Amino acid sequence: MDRLFKYGIACSLNETSVHAPITLRGDIEQIATTAKEIGYNGIELQLCNPQDYDWNNLANVAKQVGVEFCAIATGREIVENKLSLISEDRGVRRAAIDRLKLHIDLGAVIHCMVIVGSMRSSIPDWNRYQYYEDLLTEAILELSDYAATKDVKLVVENILTSISNYLNTMKQVMDYIKKLNRDNVGVHLDTYSMLMEDNNITGSVQYCAPKLDYVHFSDSARLYPGGGNVDFKTFIKSLLDVGYKGYITTECVPYPTEYLCAKRGLDYIRALETCVTIERSVVR
Repeated sequence: MDRLFKYGIACSLNETSVHAPITLRGDIEQIATTAKEIGYNGIELQLCNPQDYDWNNLANVAKQVGVEFCAIATGREIVENKLSLISEDRGVRRAAIDRLKLHIDLGAVIHCMVIVGSMRSSIPDWNRYQYYEDLLTEAILELSDYAATKDVKLVVENILTSISNYLNTMKQVMDYIKKLNRDNVGVHLDTYSMLMEDNNITGSVQYCAPKLDYVHFSDSARLYPGGGNVDFKTFIKSLLDVGYKGYITTECVPYPTEYLCAKRGLDYIRALETCVTIERSVVR
């Protein structure tokens, strides 16, 4: 059966906490080979400093193995390097923007988009909400201009309130993206956050469909799809209904092992894809 989507998996090129939603860890040869063997089409790199790696080597190894890079996730920059796009400290904001420009440079070499997620951090004073949103907008517009010269797309992710206290629902992210009005800035859907923040999965997917460019699948507790209680069948149906053609990337903790997490998650999604395809083919 022809697959309806392309599938990616979240990876790190160095050892990270087992509690981080990153499934495969190791050098590029190792993770690319494992991802390809299991059946993934692409790799999402979760990096805390792009300068630590040989970009051309990354591109060459992936090409030799036969996988793509689907995205670069940048959340480790705030967790490990404390780089925030809305920091009161102008120097920190500049360092955060400049670091994201390096991610964009890497994205241009390995041909993938760059995620803007938790680097937007949380707003410390809601009485000054517009001030902080304006800082974020100033940063993203500068990054959008820079990314346009590299033919790289940016995507803004919906995030749990406990991680970032604004732009949590898909509608909020879509409304913000519409205000930005940039062709190379899109919406990134994350099922783990939607489980907590959105009360209408189908409606939310439909609302953001015109700018939907990237999707993360992870189950409750950040387990592999099928390991918790997220209704992924509804997500797959909703994505098909709006004509989504991009990547679905699993972003999960490596439980019970890296390999089993990666394999079970993809097997489960593909099984649901088959079920949905059969159901949609029935003449009613």
